[in-house]
Amino acid sequence: MSVPQFSRAALGAGRVRRAWVVAAGAVALLGCSGVRAPELEAPAPAGYGDDVGALEPGAEAGSLDAEWWTAFGDPVLSRLIVEGLEHNSSLRAAALNVDVALAQARLDGAARNPELEASLDPGRRKQNTAQSGLTEAIPIPIPGFEPGGVRSFAFTSYGLALNVRWEVDLWDRLGALTAASLAEAAASSADLDGARLSIAGQLAKVYFGTVEAAQQVELAERTLASRERTRDRVEARYRRGVAAALEVRQARTQVATVEASLAAQRQTLDGLRRQMEVLLGRYPSGEIEAATGLPDLPPLPETGVPAALLGRRPDLRAAEYRAVAASERLRAAHRALYPSFTLNGSVGTSSGELQDLLDGDFSVWSLAAGLLQPLLSGGRLRAGRDLVEAGLGAAEATWLQTALQAFAEVESGLAAEGMLKERTAALERAATESREAERLAEGRYREGLVGYLQVLDSQRTSFQSESQLLAARRQQLESRTDLILALGGGVYAEQAVPAVSGGP
Repeated sequence: MSVPQFSRAALGAGRVRRAWVVAAGAVALLGCSGVRAPELEAPAPAGYGDDVGALEPGAEAGSLDAEWWTAFGDPVLSRLIVEGLEHNSSLRAAALNVDVALAQARLDGAARNPELEASLDPGRRKQNTAQSGLTEAIPIPIPGFEPGGVRSFAFTSYGLALNVRWEVDLWDRLGALTAASLAEAAASSADLDGARLSIAGQLAKVYFGTVEAAQQVELAERTLASRERTRDRVEARYRRGVAAALEVRQARTQVATVEASLAAQRQTLDGLRRQMEVLLGRYPSGEIEAATGLPDLPPLPETGVPAALLGRRPDLRAAEYRAVAASERLRAAHRALYPSFTLNGSVGTSSGELQDLLDGDFSVWSLAAGLLQPLLSGGRLRAGRDLVEAGLGAAEATWLQTALQAFAEVESGLAAEGMLKERTAALERAATESREAERLAEGRYREGLVGYLQVLDSQRTSFQSESQLLAARRQQLESRTDLILALGGGVYAEQAVPAVSGGP
């Protein structure tokens, strides 16, 4: 039975059934710890059959090292994204969060090992003894000790010992806590992947916006020069008595309108340049330059089946790992109701003289075992278990919502691809026709065949069509970027990327 791909329309139509799937991508450290992932429900589009099975932990995840941005064929874009991934401050913070999570995992794992410490205990003690009690046990009189008096004795002692303490993890409570910490560390690592994917996507879209803004500035400058020439011709006609004063005012209005548009486009370009510099970790001086033209669209990526998306997207992997962590914490909370068993031991020497501490004749040792069964804790242990159980339910619900959002992003991206393609094609036709209409209107106006109002209308329409076409081409690139991000970024890892010139 063949498995259908993502549909080209948004989710929501048809019957939807639930399929049991387990999100993929557990790291090797997590796998070695024996973590058991909870079963998580994810919805599948109608028509999915038994071929959509459970993705076992450890399945290959999407590779962020695929450098999907190279598919756009723009070396400037690639260079900027690489720079941003190296110097962006948010990524450095996310990387440090991974280090924090790993350190916490090592700290929790250390609780399973015996604790060994060395101690040196010098001490001096004073003890008081009454004569009455002493003479009953020792009838021999003690010199200098009067009957009924109190005698003080001072003792000096030295102790050198190795002490060991070990909580035997009979019920794997500590192991569950360690597994939970490892799952949290894996989630932090997935968060870092997600942050890298997000920063690369933001840089790509800001770059496209910067290039489009620069093109809008260039279009406004060309238009302004054209409107100024038209204004000069109208003023010359007015001086000859051929044109009316109204036409002069309209021509000057057109020039001022384009000047205002040019100033607005320059402001937009300046803001985008500074935004890109912040993403790159640079000072926002507004001096960065981009390419002179928008790149071509890369090929449409292979979307695959929805289940494959679960192991490819970093946010889904992070949500799964956090559900795993909550599951392990719940297991530890259950084990906390069982008896705990500890071993305590000590070996060393004890003497009243410091030089005797290394003499084996003064050796001492002790060994003790303890079994502790909670009986009455005011309901704290069971309340803690209920708290963790509620946290597990919340983590599973978060995973499901994240999966639904991921599917919606892919479906919406695919639907937007077709609509943007149609819109861009229509704007290309409109721009071509409006340029020709402007040329004809200006020619007929010079011949005195039409009024200036028709010239104004054709010029305005031509400028708007050109500007909208530039914006539509940028939106196509942003939409393709959003689709790549929705698919987890590693969509071109095993897909050949041929040279593309034009649309999808």
